[in-house]
Amino acid sequence: MDGMIESASLPGHPYEDERVEPVVEPRTRAGAGGFLLRESPHIAMLVLALVGISFRVPVTYWLFMTPAFGIISILSGWPHFSTAEARLRMVCLQVLSWGALFLAIYALYANGTQTLDSNAISISMITLLALGTFLAGMHAHAWRTCVVGGILFAIVPVLGWVDKSSINLIIGAVAILAVAAGTWYVVSRATPEA
Repeated sequence: MDGMIESASLPGHPYEDERVEPVVEPRTRAGAGGFLLRESPHIAMLVLALVGISFRVPVTYWLFMTPAFGIISILSGWPHFSTAEARLRMVCLQVLSWGALFLAIYALYANGTQTLDSNAISISMITLLALGTFLAGMHAHAWRTCVVGGILFAIVPVLGWVDKSSINLIIGAVAILAVAAGTWYVVSRATPEA
């Protein structure tokens, strides 16, 4: 079938009529420029989360970031579904998941009774955002979104010992760039040239 492999439906699976086709992404640009262009939504997710952590932003920032992450998750998952019904189901699932996360953040922190310091709020927000991002990637069949959630989970223990000093923030940024460069190298080596 023109090189495409059809996924088998699992008997009794709630989405057994859903067909998930493997995505064959065209390689429009090689090198770091093409990587940055393809991965810009996921890089934006990481940067937005790091901005929130670094500057100890108020809860309203996280309330605005939650729908932004939801939109990026929907856009990342869209090409992985071949039928309008499957896409609608994915969008509904994403909206419900991110909406629940938004309500959880609002219920915990936006009621005006701030009993936690800014560091504890940042850690809890990034944990909730990491969980939401990872699950959104799973629901959207978008492994890159799952990776972003995993990186955000990996940041959580680091926040326990990182002070607000600039050297630690620079080390964290370099570590994230190293992970991104390693991912780009592995993906570019594994993807056959067009």
